[in-house]
Amino acid sequence: MGMRKLFYLLFVSSALLSCGEDTNPGSINRFFYTNSEISAPEDGSGTHLNWTDGNRIVFRYVIQHPDEVNISDDELTEVFWIEIPSNVTEFSQNLNTDSDVETYYTRVCYCGFEAFEFTELEVSGNKKTNGTWEVSIKMKAKSDSGPYEHEYSLEDTGIYFPGQREG
Repeated sequence: MGMRKLFYLLFVSSALLSCGEDTNPGSINRFFYTNSEISAPEDGSGTHLNWTDGNRIVFRYVIQHPDEVNISDDELTEVFWIEIPSNVTEFSQNLNTDSDVETYYTRVCYCGFEAFEFTELEVSGNKKTNGTWEVSIKMKAKSDSGPYEHEYSLEDTGIYFPGQREG
């Protein structure tokens, strides 16, 4: 194998690994925000959403993966968003459910991502008497980023606390 091909192979491998799956999820944050709304950007990006004031409740599950000291620009954050009407105390949705629950998945990394399409989706939640929410997420999403199709998955159940939206 020529030196040029070896260098290219190492470069592509490190780029794929830097934004790949990780067995150590790093830090996890679970918050909900009242008087908020989210929507997909017009450019179809898989890295951000439009987040504005509104009359709904937005849940935000964030995994900030740990940095790998041997890989530069490997910072990766996954965000799963759920938006529900403000007058409900419980919700449930899957891919086959027609409901007023909106779900989004974004990844923020040095790499770029296209918009994601869910291939599996189950979300549910109920409001606790102390004002917190217990929310369960199970999803798989795919993206056609570049010449390859990638699939990502999340599964979590946890307590969400009131958050303060910045900006």
